[in-house]
Parts: sequence; C-alpha cells; structure tokens
Amino acid sequence: MSPYDALADIAERELELVSAGAVDRLSELHAQRHAIVATLPTTPPATARPALERAAGLHARVTALLEERMRDTGAELRRLSQGRTAMRGYAPPVEPLKLVDRAG
Repeated sequence: MSPYDALADIAERELELVSAGAVDRLSELHAQRHAIVATLPTTPPATARPALERAAGLHARVTALLEERMRDTGAELRRLSQGRTAMRGYAPPVEPLKLVDRAG
C-alpha cells in the first residue's frame, strides 16, 4: 500500500470515528497521518491523485460532520443555560452570607 493510500484509509477511519461519536480517539489517527506526511515528497506523483482525491473527499465529510456536531453541542448548551436560568426563578431567595460581625 502506498503512503497516499494509507492517508486515504486514515481519513476513512476518521470519518468512522466521528460518525460513531468517538472524537476523543482522533488524536491517534492524526499522529499516524503526520508521521506519513513527514515522509512524503513535496510534489506527489501523478499516480497518487486518486488516493489524494479520495482523502480530500473524506476529509470534507469529516469536517462537515464535525461542524454539525459543534452546532448541535452549542444548541444543547444554550438550551441548558436557558433551563438553568429558568430554574433559578423558582428558587427561594437566599440571604447573602455575612462574613464580618458588627463590633459595637
């Protein structure tokens, strides 16, 4: 397997992890990808084009999926924040704690 095919395979595994919600495991694949990229020539050979196009397409899907997950997470955090604010309205008033006694 060429290093370019290996990059496409890593991109495919990244997509699988993101789809499964296992984003915390992406760093393993990033380390593998960086190690492979460090060995590649500056200009890839023409034969690498199909693998690089496959990798680019997979990365676009990973990016779109991560962006969607970030939007969903942001929306959920906003809902939680609004719910917390609403719940505070039902709490009884709390008298502030006096930290210093009054000396007479």
